[in-house]
Amino acid sequence: MQLGAIDALVSVFGPFVFPVLLFALGGVGYLFLLALGRLGVEL
Repeated sequence: MQLGAIDALVSVFGPFVFPVLLFALGGVGYLFLLALGRLGVEL
């Protein structure tokens, strides 16, 4: 399993890449759930 892309990101941004990725994924998930809620989809 190659982690070339992750190694490149860590070398550019340092150790902050993982919290930033988690924050971005959380934001995308929140917007997705918000969009579902506005469409009237019940989970």
